[in-house]
Amino acid sequence: MAVKTLVIAEHRGEEIRDVTWEILSGLDKLAGAHGMEVHAVILGYGHERLAQELSGAVAKLYYMESEELKFYTCERYLSALMPLIKEVNPKLVIMGHTAMGMDLAPRLAAAMDSPYMPDCIDFGFDAGCLIVTRELFGGKLRSEVKAVEAQSYVLTLRSGVFAPKAREGEKQVERIVPQLGEEGFLTQFLGLTEPPKEGVDITKADIIIGVGRGIGDKDKLQLVEEFAEVTGGVLAATRPVIDKGWLPKERQVGQSGKIVKPKLYVACGISGASQHTIGIKKSETIVAINIDPHAPIFNIAHYGVVGDLFEILPAIISKIKSIKSLNK
Repeated sequence: MAVKTLVIAEHRGEEIRDVTWEILSGLDKLAGAHGMEVHAVILGYGHERLAQELSGAVAKLYYMESEELKFYTCERYLSALMPLIKEVNPKLVIMGHTAMGMDLAPRLAAAMDSPYMPDCIDFGFDAGCLIVTRELFGGKLRSEVKAVEAQSYVLTLRSGVFAPKAREGEKQVERIVPQLGEEGFLTQFLGLTEPPKEGVDITKADIIIGVGRGIGDKDKLQLVEEFAEVTGGVLAATRPVIDKGWLPKERQVGQSGKIVKPKLYVACGISGASQHTIGIKKSETIVAINIDPHAPIFNIAHYGVVGDLFEILPAIISKIKSIKSLNK
């Protein structure tokens, strides 16, 4: 009988979140090396289309449908999942290291009496024991941790670690109607308040111009905004810039912000603290502009320019504009 892995899919609105597709991509290698069979479960109400979309990427897809599961609450998800986990008996239960994952995964591990490995950036098995890679001290160090031998494990994977798995047709979905009852649940879903939409999703941008506190003050953002405009990019920032209120929270990149994977990331006045670079490491090309030749950002940049940002950017902007005018 094949050893099974169970992926707990996460969705928001009418889309399966990228981290679920990234997990499935990471499992491809593991499944091949260890002969594991990848199963997945999606919980919700009225999400048949999402279940069908996900079904082609796994050996078996379970769709747990109930009005009680329309919106996430840990107690209801836990109550619905435990009977399925007992039936499937997976060696590994895995989900994204998201707000939901950080809430649900440790409770699942406790209910299963299984070791829990959070915020992993890689994973594998050695003689039946789970081995994971985790970052320490804000990304300055990486540790390889081997879990104790156990019947099953629970793991959360950091977003942006693997490229998302390609969609692969559709298969039959096993629909399950969980019997939740009331069970004395302590939490009740009252409503969903979405943050105001700015109109720009930096995680989807091909070109991102990142701003650090090295620009000095808010008035100097205008030059970087012009640079973003002529390159067709969008503006993002480090946490100190966001904390000062120079840009909205939706533009924050890094450990406490968003993970981005653009084709081009230009770091302007960014020193390169690990809390920020965690969010940009998957960029295809990183260009750093900084007056400090010893700035840590140059350790991960593909190209670096040492100099005054306010001399370099006007020259680049002028050159781009002249090239564009010639091509008209």
